[in-house]
Amino acid sequence: MQDPLLEVLSRVAPGTALREALDNIIRARAGALIVMGGEPAIDEDCDGGFPLDVPFHHQLVYELAKMDGAILLDRDLERIRRANVELIPKKYATSAETGMRHRTAERIAKTRDATVIAVSERRQVVTLYKGQNRYMLHDLSYILTKATNALASLGRYDRLFRSASRRLLDSEREGLASMADVAEVLRRAYIALKVRQEIKRYVVELGRDGHLIDLQLEEYPDIYREWLWIWKDYQRTAAPAASPAALAAESWTPEEWARQLGFDGVPSWIEPRGYRLLHSMGLPRATVEEAVGRYGTLSQLRQATAGELAELDGSGPELAKTLWAALHEQDPEPGL
Repeated sequence: MQDPLLEVLSRVAPGTALREALDNIIRARAGALIVMGGEPAIDEDCDGGFPLDVPFHHQLVYELAKMDGAILLDRDLERIRRANVELIPKKYATSAETGMRHRTAERIAKTRDATVIAVSERRQVVTLYKGQNRYMLHDLSYILTKATNALASLGRYDRLFRSASRRLLDSEREGLASMADVAEVLRRAYIALKVRQEIKRYVVELGRDGHLIDLQLEEYPDIYREWLWIWKDYQRTAAPAASPAALAAESWTPEEWARQLGFDGVPSWIEPRGYRLLHSMGLPRATVEEAVGRYGTLSQLRQATAGELAELDGSGPELAKTLWAALHEQDPEPGL
C-alpha cells in the first residue's frame, strides 16, 4: 500500500533541515507559505517577489518567512528558487479552507505537481498539501501516543486475520467456503493493512525518534501479499487484484465484497483457484499462473497427478512430488 504523503513527511521529519526551519518559524510565532517542487509550471502562478536560486539552508528559509510572500524551493530541496512571491491559483481550483494562506496552499497543491506547506501564524500549526491530500503535523508526544495505540490495534487485528484465515482454510478443505468467510478474511486483512500504513506514517513523521516504533512494527509480518493471493483466489475475473489503498471497505457487507470480486449476487459457496496455496509454497510466479490457468480451481488442481504437475513450467519431478503432497496434505504420491 502506497501512501502519497510518506515522502512528504520524510522531508519534514524531526532532524531534517526543513523541519528545523519550520520549528524556527513556529517559535518566532510567524506564518509561512512554502512550495516544494512544481517547477517550471508553478512559475505561471507566481507574481512579484524576487528570484534567488541559492543553496537551501534552514536559517535562510526562516529569515525569508518574515516576509509575507511564498517561498519556492526546488523539488529536490537543494535550492531556494524564489521568495516573497504572491501565488495566484487557477480559478477552477476549489478549497474548503477558510484562511487565505491555507486556501492558496490547497488550491496550488491540487493544480500543480508540488507540495505546499502552510504555517498558521495564529494557531502555530503546520499543514501539508499534496494533490488531494491534506495532513496536519502534530506534536511528537501526541504522535508517539497514537503510534503506541496503533501498534496495539495492529496486534489485535493481525490475530483476528490469522484466526479468520484458518477458518477459511478449514472451510476450503471441506468444500464449504462461503462469501461470508471470504469477506471476513478480507475485511480483517484490510483493517490490519490500514493500521500498518498509519503506523508507517507515524514512523516517518517521528523521524529520528521513530526507530523504536519501527522495530516494534517489524514484529508483525506484512500481510499485503496474502491479501493479494486471497483476492485473486476468489476474484471472478482475471483482472488485477484491487489495492487496499484504493478501497474504503471498513463497513462493507458480504454483498459488497461479492460485487467487488465480480459476482452478480452472493453465491451459496465459492471455491478458491489455488493462488494462496501455490504461492505459500514458494513456487515461481510463472508456475503459479500456469497451474491456475490450466486447472482453474483448487479442486481440479488436486485431481492432477504428480506427473501432470511436473509438466508445469518451472516445476520438474521433484518439485511436482512436493506440490502433489502439499495439495493432498500427505506424503508424496506412492510409486513416484
